[in-house]
Amino acid sequence: MSKKVLSIQDISCYGQCSLTVALPILSHYGIETVILPSAILSTHTCGFTNFTCLDLTNEMPKIIDHWISEHITVDCIYTGYIGDRKQFDIILNNKHKLLKEGGLFIVDPAMADNGKLYPALDEFIVLGMKKMCMEADYIIPNVTEACLLTGIDYVEPEKQTTEFYHNLLVELYRLGAKNIILTGVIDGDSIGAIGFDGITRTTVLKELQPKSYHGTGDIFSSVIVADLLNGKSMRETLHHATDFIIDAINETIDDDTHNYGVKFEQVLKNEE
Repeated sequence: MSKKVLSIQDISCYGQCSLTVALPILSHYGIETVILPSAILSTHTCGFTNFTCLDLTNEMPKIIDHWISEHITVDCIYTGYIGDRKQFDIILNNKHKLLKEGGLFIVDPAMADNGKLYPALDEFIVLGMKKMCMEADYIIPNVTEACLLTGIDYVEPEKQTTEFYHNLLVELYRLGAKNIILTGVIDGDSIGAIGFDGITRTTVLKELQPKSYHGTGDIFSSVIVADLLNGKSMRETLHHATDFIIDAINETIDDDTHNYGVKFEQVLKNEE
């Protein structure tokens, strides 16, 4: 029987990120995907100006209540970008009603990169993400998000060390998350991720790419969620997700008109 995941994050109508990548990727890997949009944006917030945003905070409890009345449950709840502090309590207060026994709660605390919060977010979003991470089975922060969650000072990539990453992982584990996947880890000319379950660290590093794109974190997390639900090991999962991002960048990098995301669709096609 196929697994069923509920993904809670925004819909950016234009720009390859959030639910517009989570839904096709999870579906491609055989995961039935239910969505609960946190907001609808005309575009994502990186590189675009005057974007519109429709907050769906008031609608979320109504949708959840309807699901509960229909006895709808899922094998996994996977959260991404949350734009309103009230939504954290909505998710946490209903998590146990929607998750099947033994189901996974996976949090991508999508709120920051390159040492700073995304536009329009504030310290209350950080506090809300921290509350969710405390209850999570898996969290998938990048280095900036890990620093905000732990209170460890952010340092530029060229100054990030093995000890720095170790301290982030230990403090994230102390926060309460059962498993951590720290992304954007850099070692010289390599980049990748570290998985940590409180005992074992699994590090996967690949060649650093010459260009970065918005939305690759959402794609990475969606591949991770699919692989975990399909029973892959942490090492298999990290290798697959990292290779997927590299392949998506390579599919995009020669197209100067495509600077708002990566051509992940072609990678899915190539895997068929």
